Amino acid sequence: MSNAIQIRVEELNQIHPLNIVEADKVEQKFIYMYNAIWGCEMGEQIYNREKFYFNKILTEKPELQECTKLSILGCFFDVAVNGLTLDQTSRPQCYLIPNNIKVKTPQGEVWEKRLGLKISAYGEVYMRQRAGQIRYADNPVIVYEGDAFRPIIKNGAKFVEYEGAFPRLSDKPVAAFIRIVRNDGSVDFSWMMETDWKRLSTYSAKQNKGAANALYTSNSGCIDTGFLENKMIKHAFDSYPKVRTGNYTTMETQQEEPVIDYGFVQEGENANEPLPPDEPVPFGEERQIEAPQPVVAPITTADEEEGF
Repeated sequence: MSNAIQIRVEELNQIHPLNIVEADKVEQKFIYMYNAIWGCEMGEQIYNREKFYFNKILTEKPELQECTKLSILGCFFDVAVNGLTLDQTSRPQCYLIPNNIKVKTPQGEVWEKRLGLKISAYGEVYMRQRAGQIRYADNPVIVYEGDAFRPIIKNGAKFVEYEGAFPRLSDKPVAAFIRIVRNDGSVDFSWMMETDWKRLSTYSAKQNKGAANALYTSNSGCIDTGFLENKMIKHAFDSYPKVRTGNYTTMETQQEEPVIDYGFVQEGENANEPLPPDEPVPFGEERQIEAPQPVVAPITTADEEEGF
């Protein structure tokens, strides 16, 4: 059935952006993909829910409608592949963001606006829980100047000794750490020091014409604490196995997986040619693009059942 549901790009380009996810073939393809990937029969229910959220975002942000029709549809299918939701009201798992991509045409190189799906720190934790990599992750802990903090590695295992000063002696963050419980019950700690995010800030400035992401200094000259929590979560999974994402999805921990057939059919050369890869980016850092502010991801600290 999957191969039988073909969506011709020429036909797709004739549809208004807000009507793309309403098309019959798109509905059939989304439902089939969701049920096949996640081994359930909830595809129709999830389609109706995510169709509402998707068009709500595009309506509230008309600039996203200027992205290519193919990327708009690809992002919608990615919601099915990733098994996440675009609900933005509580603990957002992912966002829709525009990207400017340079492409080659017979007339030369031009910039093309494409839609992308960005997975938040909370969305990544949820995906790793579902993949069986972890049981849960505590909220990241911000260490301030004056706190007692000692990271330890003994016999290959990581530990943290921490005691926060009370009352707090300073509002300057100097470190951060997170505690993760693996699926086998073992505990893993990960931490970041001030030198780590200063290095990322330097790279951010190089990537953005000398101007680092403002959140590195927005907290009275110090890093924004919500931004740091986000970085800490992503940094913690640097050494963990990759998780599957859709073709139009970006996440700090990228992986190479077999491409899932979305059923796009295009006439002429370079039909179904994959998107050009981005330049390598150090883990925990991203380019500045028109995207929502980094989310403070509230991570479960118990075996809380996650559902839609």
